[in-house]
Amino acid sequence: MVERVQGECMLYRRKVFLNLVLRHKKPLSLVRLQALMFLLVKSTGNAYYDFIPHTYGCYSISLYNDQEALTKQDVVIEARGDSPFNSFLSVDNQRGELDSILLKDEDSPLLDKLIGDSEHQSDDDLLERVLKAYPFYAIRSLLLDRFSSDQVFISKIQTIRDHVTSAPRYLYTIGYEGLSIDGFLQSLILQNIKTLVDVRKSAFSMRPEFRKKNLEAALVEAGIQYYPMPEVGIPASNRKELLPLGRGDLLAWYVDTTLPMCEKYASVVAALVAKENIALMCYEKDPKDCHRSLFAEYCQRVQPSIPGIKHLGEAGVYTSSNVSNTLSI
Repeated sequence: MVERVQGECMLYRRKVFLNLVLRHKKPLSLVRLQALMFLLVKSTGNAYYDFIPHTYGCYSISLYNDQEALTKQDVVIEARGDSPFNSFLSVDNQRGELDSILLKDEDSPLLDKLIGDSEHQSDDDLLERVLKAYPFYAIRSLLLDRFSSDQVFISKIQTIRDHVTSAPRYLYTIGYEGLSIDGFLQSLILQNIKTLVDVRKSAFSMRPEFRKKNLEAALVEAGIQYYPMPEVGIPASNRKELLPLGRGDLLAWYVDTTLPMCEKYASVVAALVAKENIALMCYEKDPKDCHRSLFAEYCQRVQPSIPGIKHLGEAGVYTSSNVSNTLSI
């Protein structure tokens, strides 16, 4: 089994991606790639990729990033057209070593069946199949005029849109720890978040997709504004000095030294919340371990117009994991 391409250890999800392209009998359009991978994830129950509702339907930024990475390594060949419907992927048939990039025994027949079952479906038909089975992913699609005669389907999409846009007005917070970029974005979309306020002192991450430039680009794909607010973050030097003493000491230092200087930023947050749902973003999954919860509480204390605070991922807050049946995610 080939475990490395261009000197890098290959992620299993990339092996799945390459096998999908390899086993497809003809060049694979970008729309078809996203739709087939989405159906594979649903049929196997394995979260190789997460997806968000996008211009054409289901879309995974992580899948696109893998596609770009493998294209740059000359593993995948892309013939780019003027839309995802006429941009195609293939694999260099001269690279015989790719044939030894094997899948798990249980995944291989499922992939073959998926490709076989969709072989005679056009890209339009395949996309229609996906969107009608999972209408949540059609809420931002620009292709709904193709389904205008199916009023039941259009009505279902509108019901889901209404459900999302009626998300209650709160000051939300979220940590990206343990989330893919697409899972992170989906949690924001489900709460109708329109602005993400990044309260990290430095918008750097060991995970490239959460670095400022890449995160901002990903948010554009989800229709969300990016608002950096590093002034309310914790400097790396203080984190390095105090965290070994205990997270409590670090957060106590933050309360004593930083929060008293944050009144004008609380005013900015209150003004944003007055217009739309926003979320404060940092790293830690548990808000109790992160300064964002302290800043959120401070904002509400000095700006009583803020109606309340909700931490995404907590019980009672809509997330992709607890509304899948309601919204057909």
